[in-house]
Order: sequence, then C-alpha cells, then structure tokens
Amino acid sequence: MTEIPELNEGARPRAPKLANVTSAQRQVGRTLAAIHRLHLRDMAQVKLLIDRIEEDRAAAPGLVAHLGGMGMNRNLQLFGTLCGRECNHLLFHHGAEEQQIFPAVESRAGSGFAALVAKLREEHLVVHALLEDLAQGAQALSDSPDDETYASLRDTFNRLHAVLRSHFHYEETELEEALGAFNLI
Repeated sequence: MTEIPELNEGARPRAPKLANVTSAQRQVGRTLAAIHRLHLRDMAQVKLLIDRIEEDRAAAPGLVAHLGGMGMNRNLQLFGTLCGRECNHLLFHHGAEEQQIFPAVESRAGSGFAALVAKLREEHLVVHALLEDLAQGAQALSDSPDDETYASLRDTFNRLHAVLRSHFHYEETELEEALGAFNLI
C-alpha cells in the first residue's frame, strides 16, 4: 500500500460568486451532484459486500466473484483488481472533468477559479491512489483471506468512501454556479 496524503479540507479554496446566476442555471449545475450520487450508490454496494465478508470470513474469496457479477470487477484474473466498472467510471469521470470541465471553467469564469481547480485536481490524485490501493487489497484478500488482509481492505475502502463523499460535496458545491452559468454540463 502506498502512502496517500490527506485531503486537507481546511485548505480548500472557495469559488468566487458569479453575478446574475439564475435558479435554473443552479439547477443545471446540480447535475454533477446527481452523477456523484450514482457513484456513491455503487460504493454502497461494495460496502455491503465488504460487511458480508466480516460476517463470514469464509466468503472472502467470494467477494471478487460477486463483484464481477455487479460489474465492479475489472477482470480480476487478467488485471488483479477490484475496481472494475465503478473504478473505470470514476477514472473516466475525473478525466472528463480534468480535460473538459476544469479548462472550460478556468477559461470562462476567470482566474478566480484557478486555485479551486488546482485543489480539485490534487484531490483526484488522492482518489486515484486509494482506488489503486483498494484494487491491490482485493487481490491480496483473494490470495490470502486472513484477518489482517481483510482489515487492510476494509480500512482502505472506508477511507476511499469518506474521501469520495467529502470530495464530491466540495466539488459539486463549489462548481454548481459555474457549471450552470456557462452550460458546461
């Protein structure tokens, strides 16, 4: 497992207020929150599986097989990962933000958003590192379903889940006006 930095929520810059943003534009900006809820729903399914393992340690090898049926497994036999579809969706989601949304926000909303976008990109690196650790933890649990390996996987998942909830809330709150005002979503 890698050493992954904390989010440092206290250092999060805030978005400048944009003038004349309508309630309809804010509603459009809330689309990002709806997308985030879909990711969190899938994470809740993974949490249920991890909890089930805690209840029945004999089921640990079944985690990987069951995740495959949920579309959460990125072909464990070939790549040795847990993330699967949801991990790929998160990576795609962050890629779209970084390649399309963030540059558009910076160019249309001005330099006041530069620090915010830089912080969001920094947080994406934390999420991606946790996804990698989770994938490694799933493979380790499949190879060696003992208490220590399970505890490590559970701890990594819990941290990832907490980081995602915090990051999503920050991102959707701070970008809501810009996304709607500039019709970026």
